[in-house]
Amino acid sequence: MLDVHPPHHAATTWRDFFIHIATIVVGLLIAVGLEQTVEFLHRTHQRHELERDLHSETERQHAALQNDFRTFAIERTWLLGLRSDVDTMRASGGKIKLPYRAKPTDPDSRDHARLAVIWPADGFWQTAKSSSLINLLPPRQAEIYAAVARQEELFAAATNAWITEQTALIAFETQFDDGAPGSTPDLARMSPAQLDQYYAMLTRNLAMRDTIVNRCKTFDIVVSAVLDGIPSREEIFRRIQTENIDLER
Repeated sequence: MLDVHPPHHAATTWRDFFIHIATIVVGLLIAVGLEQTVEFLHRTHQRHELERDLHSETERQHAALQNDFRTFAIERTWLLGLRSDVDTMRASGGKIKLPYRAKPTDPDSRDHARLAVIWPADGFWQTAKSSSLINLLPPRQAEIYAAVARQEELFAAATNAWITEQTALIAFETQFDDGAPGSTPDLARMSPAQLDQYYAMLTRNLAMRDTIVNRCKTFDIVVSAVLDGIPSREEIFRRIQTENIDLER
């Protein structure tokens, strides 16, 4: 609120009147200027804070993707071996009985922890978008982070489809274990038809994992470009084309 105080004495001449009006105008301009300056500094602080948060989030996404590349590579080798075992049993008409291959663990973990896919989340971007804080960013910068968010959406779509397939695969395998914690399916209990079904499910699972890896590659190109300071969305897409990754953007 701006208070305008009456003069201490009445203006007796036009000169006094205009001096009084000018004083009021100057006072109002100073007050409005200070208010706008405070607002500008506040918005600048918010923008810098948002930029730091988004940059940190992008770094975490990059780290998550590196973990996922490693996880999917190790698991792919295991799945190919498992599918090869199943194919050998199929070719023998079920006469050859092979054990279920143990699932791989993290080779860098001291306690042999399970491998895990880490989700490259974009919580800061979504929060900023829903609260309109994203409008604080320059348009080109906002476009770049929107490209990152788009990659997260595509990664989520591919991963959710794989999770559905993975759930069906686990349900099928559960028919052939003893139900105890940590038990694995007994491949010897599968009939030739069930081995065929299992082989097909493993093949679909591998294909979906490969799709996720390709999605991760595109995602990581975009994330790395942001961390490298690429100034425009067009430059980011040129990087994707250079890598010859033909996926929806």
